[in-house]
Amino acid sequence: MKSVLILVSSFTMVLVSGCQMNGRNEFDPEQAALARMQLGLGYLAKANESEENVKAAHYNLKLAAQYSPNNPQIMLAMAMFDQHVGEYNEAEMIYQRITLMQPGNGLYHVHYGSFLCGRDRYAEAKQQFQQSLDLDRHRWKADTFEQYGYCAIQNGDQKTADSMFKQLFQYDANRRDSVAKTAAIYQQKGDMKVANYLSKIVK
Repeated sequence: MKSVLILVSSFTMVLVSGCQMNGRNEFDPEQAALARMQLGLGYLAKANESEENVKAAHYNLKLAAQYSPNNPQIMLAMAMFDQHVGEYNEAEMIYQRITLMQPGNGLYHVHYGSFLCGRDRYAEAKQQFQQSLDLDRHRWKADTFEQYGYCAIQNGDQKTADSMFKQLFQYDANRRDSVAKTAAIYQQKGDMKVANYLSKIVK
């Protein structure tokens, strides 16, 4: 299986940045669900640090799903958790469901594409990334270029990777810093082929 970075600490956190509890005293299940999702994703971003963080992520995400079982944002968070703990069939069922529920949301397509890439299903991953890009001018477009690029170079498709990173840097020049940091992560993991490629393109 390809070593794919789970997108917890990057753009997914933007998803919940606007979630806040209201100032009223009555219980609002939707607001409570979003708050629990935010906590769960925070723990999931630190899941590799301790087993307790994994347990806390699961607890909070499970509560969020109970409060709002059909919220696609919360379903995405659950899919990411399932992916992290190796429950790939469950994760894929959720990814399929949310991309069908909201086909016009690029976020769900790029996450599903990254998941498929991690499962060595590059052809299917490309379809999801392309669907995300075809939406055009959405807030996740830069993330799609970036994740598509990582997936392509991991699969030896340098031509596509070159195209994605070229478009990424044209779309958002600040993403060079993100790619440089990711190159360092691949270097730490011993994947020098990808690390060297990423280090070269950010220069």
